[in-house]
Amino acid sequence: MTPRPASAMLPRGGRVLSCSSCIHACSPHRLPSPRNVINRNCESVSITKRGTLMRISASRLRGRLSLLALTAAALTSPVGVLARTAADETKEEDAQQRAGEAIVVTGVAAKGTASGTKTDTPLIETPQTITVITEEELTLRNALSINQALGYVAGVAVNQRGGTVSRYDQLLLRGFTPGVFLDGMRLLAGPYSMPQTDFNRIDRIDIVKGPASVLYGNSTPGGLVNLTSKTPEASAFGRVELQAGNYGALRAVADVNQPLTKDGKLLFRLVGGWQKADGFTRYTESERYHVSPSLTFAPDAATSLTLIAAYQHAPSGGGYSGVPAYGAALPSSAGALPLHVNTGDPNYERYNHKQKAITALFRHDFDAHLTFRSNLRYQNNTLSYRQLYVAGFATTGTGASRNTDFTTLIRGGGGADEDFDTLTMDNQLNAKFATGPLRHNVLAGIDYQFISGENFQQFNTGQTSNPLTSIPNLDPYRPVYGGTLPTLDLTQLSSGYVNTYSKRDQVGVYLQDQVAIGRLQLIASGRWDWYEQATINKKLAANNLTRLSQTAFTMRLGALYELADGLSPYVSYSESFEPQTGTTYLGVPFDPVTGKMIEGGVKWQPRGTNALLTLSVYDLRRQKVPVTDPRAGTAGIPANAQIQIGEVRVRGVEVEGRGELARGLDLILAASYTDAIITQGAPAVAATATNSGTPTTTGTRQLGTPEWQASSFLSYDFGKGGRSGPLGGLTIGGGVRTVGGSDGTTTYLVRNGVTTFQRFTTEDFTLVDALLGYDLGFATSRLRGWSLAVNAANLLDKRYISACPFSNSCYFGASRTVTGSVRLRW
Repeated sequence: MTPRPASAMLPRGGRVLSCSSCIHACSPHRLPSPRNVINRNCESVSITKRGTLMRISASRLRGRLSLLALTAAALTSPVGVLARTAADETKEEDAQQRAGEAIVVTGVAAKGTASGTKTDTPLIETPQTITVITEEELTLRNALSINQALGYVAGVAVNQRGGTVSRYDQLLLRGFTPGVFLDGMRLLAGPYSMPQTDFNRIDRIDIVKGPASVLYGNSTPGGLVNLTSKTPEASAFGRVELQAGNYGALRAVADVNQPLTKDGKLLFRLVGGWQKADGFTRYTESERYHVSPSLTFAPDAATSLTLIAAYQHAPSGGGYSGVPAYGAALPSSAGALPLHVNTGDPNYERYNHKQKAITALFRHDFDAHLTFRSNLRYQNNTLSYRQLYVAGFATTGTGASRNTDFTTLIRGGGGADEDFDTLTMDNQLNAKFATGPLRHNVLAGIDYQFISGENFQQFNTGQTSNPLTSIPNLDPYRPVYGGTLPTLDLTQLSSGYVNTYSKRDQVGVYLQDQVAIGRLQLIASGRWDWYEQATINKKLAANNLTRLSQTAFTMRLGALYELADGLSPYVSYSESFEPQTGTTYLGVPFDPVTGKMIEGGVKWQPRGTNALLTLSVYDLRRQKVPVTDPRAGTAGIPANAQIQIGEVRVRGVEVEGRGELARGLDLILAASYTDAIITQGAPAVAATATNSGTPTTTGTRQLGTPEWQASSFLSYDFGKGGRSGPLGGLTIGGGVRTVGGSDGTTTYLVRNGVTTFQRFTTEDFTLVDALLGYDLGFATSRLRGWSLAVNAANLLDKRYISACPFSNSCYFGASRTVTGSVRLRW
């Protein structure tokens, strides 16, 4: 019998990601690369962690092939490719999951990730809540940013700046801004030049919930988002995609992979693209180009080196201005604000951001039990940015007759020019061995983060006599743009001008032991960090130098027990730290802000299914937060004095599931309750008609964090479901996202001469998403590889406030967005 390509036996949408050329399943073979494994001609394969190809008899191919897609380029061990009958699935999968011999991604459900432990640990064995979003899910939902991708993840409050802002990934994870990592290394930048990675370069996303400093260094206690780059694979394939949508959206991307040698030792991949849109807010055009070639050299089965170059340029970045709470989240005597109003000015604003990076990913297996990994990235970020923003409403009258004029906005303005270089490195030694009945998976590592660069910035408010900085007012109901705008050349003529040069470096040493005793999984991790920062204020004639040096120790403990029927209860404790630059009024440097979390839950992975359901309960504390000293302004203590007594407590419950309910029927569901309370902040005050709380008042909720959320996305692929003929090419799906209200604050209301400090809660909202796709190869073989798709977000065109994350600023969510796609795969 003539062997068929393995990819030919996968359901539509599936793809064997890695193998060696011309290896047949008739006898064991060593594979050329532990990271990139493929078999183009075998009928079915199973790949163990040691990289050995084992034979599976042809008779077993009569059963259902459960593997839909493999997206495991980020993992540090080979990936199991399993073809088996339905009767065999339960027994084999149970053994593999306990032994850790196969980590696979199937459809929208992934079974493993290295992000939580930096080792090849299945999700069902990890005592922590981790969500994995596969490339298949990203394509299915047409998710093109972190905010879009994480809309169906429990505990995540996406789009903190609504539909207006797309240049940054601004969201909350368990109440806090998460760190964003690429290939396990933090993306560093200046205050405004934060990197954003085009999703055409991304293979998968891992969301690690809770403190993660023990493996990744300084971070907030909410968790982190780790993106995994597309890297070369051993089979030749490609994809071209063209998209068009409302708001003038256009997008064209390509992804081409090609082995350069027959023996699979040299592999090449090139991804690139362009996109442009007019923006949800009027006159806020955005545009971006990117290109990323990568090369993998795998001289033998034990060694691989991957080099990734990336260049990304955004000559425009869309809008960044919010709207005042009155007229948006709160009623205004002037009426509701226009949904698409731009409170900035297109004649003044600009955003020009360039990112250049080179990444090296190295791995060497000394033997089946000892592996060394070294990852390194250099990146340069440059930015030129100008922006106008809402600063308040004007008032009319004087004294007791003074009142807010809701038709006249006072605006602030400013900008920044930045140029920063960053270097990140992570070296790991991973050993697996046994001591009696204990199976150890030990990880020792040292990582390094460095950033240096110069920042020019300047911000001013309102109309002044200085033409360099004067900003005209705006009627948001009848906006007129242009006129006399500030030149704002970031000049020292402005008191708001800042010019600093800074450099920061952090070294972390960590040790982790994962111990398996039968069905019991234990983990213990510890880490020391050394953090240093030097800042020169170049505005001062003496070039004032400020230094900061801090250390921190963080730890993690966890336990998980695998019960029958795929149930795994777990409990864990973890810590985080964040360096601080301030001092007390006596000049004593602040300690790092700390975080700690206790979490318990249960994971359920029904045997014989491609599904994972997680229920988690947690108590998270962020402590030593600098807040206003209660004694400030008394006994000679400065009015702006701070003390490290602040605390935020977040308690929550989350339920999340991803999986295949039946052949071709995939379900994503998520629900969360997040009680984020400032337990120690500004002194608590009894609510009055003129003061219902500031953003940091003790006993109030964190701004922008919804108390509850729920979402579900269901899709059905008729071809994967067994339909043949033209109907087999159809895919339909839809989702519902319901988000509870979140807190905001405002000081814009002046009534009869009295300024009101008002705390409020935004309204709940429900959004509906939909998709319709068709594989043209089912209609005619001449169009094999071609497909069409239409995705709609906020299908019912709901008007809503996404969040009011800052005092006096709210952001409208994007109205209905429809995108059509044409794709060609080969």
